[in-house]
This record gives sequence, structure tokens and C-alpha cells, in this order.
Amino acid sequence: MLRAASIGMGWWSDELADAAQGKSDAIRIVTCFTRSEERRAAFARKYGTAQHDSYEAVLADDGVDAVILTTPHSLHAEQVIAAAAAGKHVFCEKPFTLTRASAQAAVDACAEAGVVLAIGQNRRWHSATQALKARLEGGDFGTVLHAEANFSVPSALGYAVEHWRSNRIESPAGSITGLGIHMIDALVYLLGPIERVAAQAYRRAVPVDIDDTTSVLFAFESGVTAYLGTMFACPHTSYINVYGTGGNAFAEIDNSKLTLQAADGTRREEPIEALDTLRLELDEFAAACAGEAQFTVTTGEAVHCIAVMEALVAAAVSGEWVAVDRGSEP
Repeated sequence: MLRAASIGMGWWSDELADAAQGKSDAIRIVTCFTRSEERRAAFARKYGTAQHDSYEAVLADDGVDAVILTTPHSLHAEQVIAAAAAGKHVFCEKPFTLTRASAQAAVDACAEAGVVLAIGQNRRWHSATQALKARLEGGDFGTVLHAEANFSVPSALGYAVEHWRSNRIESPAGSITGLGIHMIDALVYLLGPIERVAAQAYRRAVPVDIDDTTSVLFAFESGVTAYLGTMFACPHTSYINVYGTGGNAFAEIDNSKLTLQAADGTRREEPIEALDTLRLELDEFAAACAGEAQFTVTTGEAVHCIAVMEALVAAAVSGEWVAVDRGSEP
């Protein structure tokens, strides 16, 4: 049983704990830390954990094997590197970091320490995403031409100025760090590395100084193109569509729904199973820490997705196509 510490007590720490605590035979949250004494005490009561009064105390605890980071994005790299130095495995929520350089530094630290680094891109585990992946690998779509993705929610309409996401450091190009990174990762998983990006980001409706309407064009190394729309101010939307010479697919990711369109235009709905993606990713993290599995999101893909995000933020500012920094990635 992997003994984990939950770091950062927000709503997502509870989502992860709800998925695993008392339900998984592979991982258990044994302690927690956040700067708010009230919040960590509430988490400890709710999930039956201990609590620590500093991150350093967590890392010094021999009874902790791993940390689960649900902290602000700008803190991730430093926290990952510190955990690696302490010999702790790391499950880090998305986005991994805010720059490619910091992502690579964190990856290198974990590799040098011999600890597992897992990034919580849970939409890879959705049955709709897996169904698309299988059909792409099977050549069902013929020559793949284009993809479209959207992940939007109305959350930022209610943001207060003091909310940690209510600034352009934590939320560059609007909802890219909170929402769009999920679809960037899914598109990379399905279609491979991205070569260059163009983007626009505007503030249209939210009460705080961040963008809420972002659109991105991707050019993949394979020649495929893709579009991503992500809004912080409209009803929940989550889909990936794939278009090819042999047919099209329309996947509603969070609704676990897949519609296939054949080359002759006929459509049919493909039944797929709704899965607990948070439980699946945490169980796989535990298996990877035990040396029994390879975590689905590779560290190379994790760094590449941050490089894509960094490029699109620059593209939204410049109004021009920006090449994605591949560094020494294979």
C-alpha cells in the first residue's frame, strides 16, 4: 500500500481523496498539509488522516512514500524537486509547471533520485479517449486530417480578486492552465508531438483580470492540424472530434459518449463505459511506484505539453505562429 500525503487543500484534493481513500487497495492518504490550519484539520477529520504543519515536515516523515500535489501551478516545480530530493514519489496535478525549463528540471530531479513522477492528466483514462486511441491505431479513420477539441466551464464568472487563479501568472491565456491543458495532453496522446501553434485570448465576461475566451490552432509534426477552444465563462463543454478520409468521430469526453461517422456519412453511437478516471490514475501511480507498471503519461509527454502551453501563451501575445521548443526530446 502506497502511503501518500495530500498537499494543498482545495476542492481538487477532496476529489482525489474521494476517489481513492478507503476504496483503493493500492494507495492510501495518510497525512496532509496546507498553510491553512483550519483546512488541513478539516481534511484530516474527513478522510481519517494525520496532518503536518509544513511541507518540509511531510518530506522528513519516513511514514510517507509519496506526495500528491494539488497546489498552485507556480509552486509545482519547486515542490517536485524538493520531494525528489527527499526520496518521495510525486503525483502532480496539471499543469505540471508553467515553463518548459522548469518542467524539465523537475523531471531531471526525479530521474536522478529514482522516484516516480506522475502528472494527473486524467482525461487520458476516459473511455471515450481510449476508444479514439484504439481506432486511430487501427487506422479506422484512414488518413487523419484534423481534430477539434473544447473544454469549457463557467467557473471564472464567480472568481473573486483574491482567488489564486485570478491573475495572469497562474492563468496565462485564460483557462489554458485549468482546462485547455487537459485537451492539449489528450491531443498529444492521440496525434503525437505538436510542431507550432497560433492562438488568441481575450477577456470578455469575467470580473477579474484574466482572459476567458481562448482559441488555439495546432500544427502537428505528422501534418495533422487541430483546433482547441476553451472558455472560462460558458456552460460545461468537453469534447474531441477527429476527422479523416475513412470517417469521423465525435467524442463527448466527460459524458462517455462516442458517435462514429462512416465514409458514406452514416452515423452510429458506440456504447462505451463510464470510468472513474481519478481512481484509475491514482492506482496506476501506486503500481508505478511499486515497479509494476509504467505511468500512462510519460515524462517526455509531460514536458512537451508544457512546451506547447508556453508556446501558445506567447502566440496569444504576439499574434503570430510560435514553434514549440522540443529541446532534446526524442
